Amino acid sequence: MNNQNGLSLLETLISMVILAIGILGLAPMVVLSIDGNNISQDILAVTTLAKEKMELYEGINVMPATPYTQTEYGLSGMYDVTTTIRDNASDSTVPVGIYQVDIYISWTDKGGMPRSTSYSTLVSE
Repeated sequence: MNNQNGLSLLETLISMVILAIGILGLAPMVVLSIDGNNISQDILAVTTLAKEKMELYEGINVMPATPYTQTEYGLSGMYDVTTTIRDNASDSTVPVGIYQVDIYISWTDKGGMPRSTSYSTLVSE
């Protein structure tokens, strides 16, 4: 009975443990990938909100009286957007004949982490 062609139960168990350890090593990469995907989704939504706001003020004929501040809460269910418009009369650092539109967006991501970003553009009179 010296037939050594097959695998013993012990060899099979050892190879399964080695395989399991190797697969568990990949688990953190999956978690990081999911987190990165969620962050990218938030950034895309925030960028779209900011672009819409900027296009709104670039397209109107008469700007509101400056300094102007407007805050909207809960846009798209989770984003707080603050829009501030300044001109040379309210802020001497803004060139004459130009309005500076600042958009600040804050939200809490799916992991409970507070996040924020800001965008700025100049609009001529």
